[in-house]
Amino acid sequence: MRQSQLEGKEILEEDGDSKEIGPERDPRIFSLTRDRFKKEGRMVTEKLLRAWFVGMVVFLLGVSLNPTVGTAQVKPITLKMSVWLPAPTVNVFARANSWLVQEVEKRSGGRLKVDYYWSGSLVPAKETVSGLKTGVADIAFVNAGYEPGKLPLSNVGGLPAISHDYYSSAMAYGELHKMPELIAELDQHNIMYLGHTTNISLGIWTRRPVHSIAELKGKKIACSGEAAVVLRAIGAIPVTIISTEVYQAIEKGTADGGIANPGYASDYKWWEVAPYYFELLLGNNGEIFTGINKDSWKMIPADLQKMFIDLREEAARKGHEIYQTNAENQLKTQVAKGAVTVSKPSAADVAQLEKAAKEVVWVKWIERMKEKGLAGQKVLDTWQQLYKKWDAQNPFKK
Repeated sequence: MRQSQLEGKEILEEDGDSKEIGPERDPRIFSLTRDRFKKEGRMVTEKLLRAWFVGMVVFLLGVSLNPTVGTAQVKPITLKMSVWLPAPTVNVFARANSWLVQEVEKRSGGRLKVDYYWSGSLVPAKETVSGLKTGVADIAFVNAGYEPGKLPLSNVGGLPAISHDYYSSAMAYGELHKMPELIAELDQHNIMYLGHTTNISLGIWTRRPVHSIAELKGKKIACSGEAAVVLRAIGAIPVTIISTEVYQAIEKGTADGGIANPGYASDYKWWEVAPYYFELLLGNNGEIFTGINKDSWKMIPADLQKMFIDLREEAARKGHEIYQTNAENQLKTQVAKGAVTVSKPSAADVAQLEKAAKEVVWVKWIERMKEKGLAGQKVLDTWQQLYKKWDAQNPFKK
C-alpha cells in the first residue's frame, strides 16, 4: 500500500488500485475527532454539574438565612390589636408594653401580621373585655381597673403600696396569672393572659418641700381612686382633677401637688410648678396586662405560641429599659439642673403608708372578694410573695 497527496486529498494505492480519500473519511482523522468530542463532552458535563452544585448551595443557603423562602405562598395570620393609648412613636407606655407583640411579629418571618388600632380606635378602653370576648379585637391592653366587675381578682395588681418597679411587676403579674383562680376568671371571657402591660410607682410632687408624712398633712393633692383613699388616711386632702389639668391646678394654687411617676411628671413638665418630689411610693398600675382571645390564640402556630411565652422575660427587661430607665434618667437630668429636689421617706413613713393601705384598701378588697365567693386573701398573699420574689431577682437592682 502506498500513499500520495494530490490537491489536498490523499490517494491510497492498494494492489494496483487507487482510491481517493477525503478528510471526512480518513479513519485517522475520525478517530481524533471522536476522541475530541468525548473529551469536550466530558468537559461540558463537568461544567453543568459544577453549575448545578453551586446553584443548589446558593439556594439552600438562602433558605437557611431567610425563613420566608419556600413559604412565600403561605398566607399570614392577621390579628387585630386594640390599644386605648396613642401609638408607640408618641407614647412611651405604648412603646414599652407593645414590644412583645411587635417582636414576635417581626421574628415570625411574615407568618404573623398584626394590625394595630391605637387611641381606642377599635374598642373603647372600658369595653376591652367584651371586645376581646367577642373577637372584635384579637389582642388588647386590658386594664382590670376599668372593668372591676368583670375581672375582680385581676385588680389585685392595682392595690396601693405593693408593687413599684416595672420589671418586678411584669414578672410577678405574669406568674400570678398561672393561678387557677386567675385562669378561671379570664376563661369566663374567652381571654388568655399573653404578656405584661405595666408602669412604675407613683410619688408625690409638690409646690413646697415635703420631707415626711407629717409635712404632707393638710396638703391638697390631686389624685383619684384608691390612692386618694390612702392619702386621706395619712392626713392629706385628696382633690379630684383630670390628669391633663393638674399642671394648671398646681400653678394656680387649686392644688398643692399631685401624684405621678417621674416619667409622666417629666413629660408634662410638672417640675416647673411642682419642683419637689417626695418619693413616698404609692404603687403602680400593676393590674394592666396584654390579653388575647383564646380562639385567636389557637390560630397561631405552635412555635410562635412558644415564642410569645419564651420572650416574656426579655420583654420585661426591654420594657423596663424603655419606660423605667428612661424615667429615672429624666429625673436625674432635672435634679442635676437644679430643677427638681428629691426627698426620700424614712422607714417609719414607709411602714405607716403600708399600714394605712392595708387597713383602708387591702382589707376591704378582700371582703369584697369574699362576698363574691372569690379567694381574695389567697390571691393577695400570692401577689405580695411573687412581687417580693421577683423584686429580689430584679437585674436592674444589682
